[in-house]
Amino acid sequence: MSSAATPKLKSEVHSAFKSVGAEVTDSLTTRIAALSTQLRLSPQKLAEAWEAHSLTKNVNVLDDVSFAAYRSSLSALAGESNNRVVGTSSAKRKAAPSSVTPTPNKTKVKRENEQPQQLATPSSSALAGKNIMITPTKTPTYKERTNQGAIVSTYNPHNLPSAVSGSNDSHIAASIQYHPSASHPTKSYRHMFTSLEARAQVLEDRLTTMTEQIQKAHGDGDSGDTVVKQEADIFAASESDSSTWAPVGIPRQNTVRCVGRICNEAHEGRINKASLRLEGSRQHSAGSRIHLDLQAFNNKDAISEENRDFSLFPGQIVAVEGINSSGRTMQATRLIEGVPPPSEKHRARDLLDYQYGAEKQDGKPLSIVALCGPFTTRDNLSYDPLQDIIYKVSTEKPDVVIMCGPFVDGRQPLLQGGDLTTVDEDGNEKKSTYEEIFFQNVSMLLEEMYASDPTLKTQFVLVPSVEDAFVDSVYPQPPFVDNTTKQNHNHEYGDLGLHFVESAGREEEKKRSNRVHCVSNPCTLKINELTIGVTSSDVLFHISSDECNANLLPGTRMTRIAQHLIQQRSYYPLFPAAKGASLDLAKADQWEMPCQPDILIVPSKLASFAKPVLERTIVVNPGELTKNTTGGTYATIDVHPMKRETLEDAVEADMEMFSGIQDRVRVDIKRI
Repeated sequence: MSSAATPKLKSEVHSAFKSVGAEVTDSLTTRIAALSTQLRLSPQKLAEAWEAHSLTKNVNVLDDVSFAAYRSSLSALAGESNNRVVGTSSAKRKAAPSSVTPTPNKTKVKRENEQPQQLATPSSSALAGKNIMITPTKTPTYKERTNQGAIVSTYNPHNLPSAVSGSNDSHIAASIQYHPSASHPTKSYRHMFTSLEARAQVLEDRLTTMTEQIQKAHGDGDSGDTVVKQEADIFAASESDSSTWAPVGIPRQNTVRCVGRICNEAHEGRINKASLRLEGSRQHSAGSRIHLDLQAFNNKDAISEENRDFSLFPGQIVAVEGINSSGRTMQATRLIEGVPPPSEKHRARDLLDYQYGAEKQDGKPLSIVALCGPFTTRDNLSYDPLQDIIYKVSTEKPDVVIMCGPFVDGRQPLLQGGDLTTVDEDGNEKKSTYEEIFFQNVSMLLEEMYASDPTLKTQFVLVPSVEDAFVDSVYPQPPFVDNTTKQNHNHEYGDLGLHFVESAGREEEKKRSNRVHCVSNPCTLKINELTIGVTSSDVLFHISSDECNANLLPGTRMTRIAQHLIQQRSYYPLFPAAKGASLDLAKADQWEMPCQPDILIVPSKLASFAKPVLERTIVVNPGELTKNTTGGTYATIDVHPMKRETLEDAVEADMEMFSGIQDRVRVDIKRI
């Protein structure tokens, strides 16, 4: 490779790794560029390999230590790629007299019978003679973590100060309630008994509803003022109309627009450009599926630069503009990736009262902490990270703490056996339940905090997870409930101990405000004037694992995926769902977004971030509080009030206003 090409390759490496949330030093950029040449892997392929490696090995930072293991995985990846191109093993050559293609099962048996080849890939020969040695690294522990409290990522376009003051005594507790327009499960329900016909009807209803909303928003160009066209008008439309709406699968020689669901032609594997299908509704298109041809998006002359990027995944409902002359393939020239729900407006009088009322915020910022489990590391059940964050909460005194599960992680190796043994206060071992683990490590911790400071106005919002071992693994999930049913020996099964948190330090008070709010997963909340959407399911990771995109700006992929949730008006728009998601389609209305949230909290194992999307929303991925055996990250969200003069002028004019969240919020992602 010439020296002139080296800076370009380094730039591509840096951009590719930045797109997956990895910061790479100059020295590592040079080494990765060399690997790209040696292994014949593109920078984007290398970046995707790092993303997969970091998730598999629970590694957050690409440095000199983690680079060795990463390079080893690259050698295997390049070896598999070259083996497919160069040839096969001798065992396979002997088994090739038949002209019939082997079945997957037979192929698997032959591979299992073959002897593994150690370091015998073509890629390893390219590295021969370089004396490369991989030194095993010690797994870091939580107590050995570094950069405690360091800011990993931040969103603060207007340089707003931090709201941490250590006192929230000057205003009353924040108002927390479900959004009045949202539907949520309130108690356990009979799940996974939905018939196939009922599930199909749910998908059909969602498709027809989204079709109407997309047509309303894009009925005539992008004006958003045209009413929905009826099916009769679609068929009666003139052939000369270049933007008419048409059912999926109907041949047309002119440009039309179709609304349908993105599907993967292959039953297995990740969706790609070759396997994209557009499925129409049964009502309008008789369930027709057509191939989606996106070749025009690679042509700069055919499509303008601002419309050439796209991001598609199975289950996504989109509008496609193009020509479908055969009725089987649509040559797309434009994609509309859904339409967001309406944003809420507030009376200026209400905003002034919330933000400057003497018994409310009193001109001070609203402080929110968002964190996600697991809350203990994989090598113990001490819950040290949770103790540290609760201590920080007791000293900094934010208004609201939003805690997403899992609280008792069913994936925890020490819990998977089911034979739980804990040590009581007297040092005696005893058999425990999953509920007792929660009681001893979560409820008692909160109880002690409030008992030491009964006037603390910080409120906790607890969101369950499908990974929690003591609740139903179904989506949507009802909130936590204390179920105190006494069995033999007066032992209380199902008791989470949250009622002790409410009474701690104020046993004599008859009228108590709630300190802990148990909500559903997902949920749409109203915290003061703000609309906040929360889901503990890792929908970002699920969609990113089965998504096809092109021409996205570097570093915008995760933001684009988060944007899909709002444009699809759903906390889980992926269908078929990822393994372990446990969707119950009979309750699909309970994971829909009633309006565009001001703040959308979507915890994920992927790189944490805080980004603005769609003009009026801030998306926050606080990350997980623990990563394998060491610490992770959490988020602090400080929402500052609007200018008082602006609100007072709006009150005089009797105006309604948007929350303006993107201009008055500061979000910091910090290490525990």
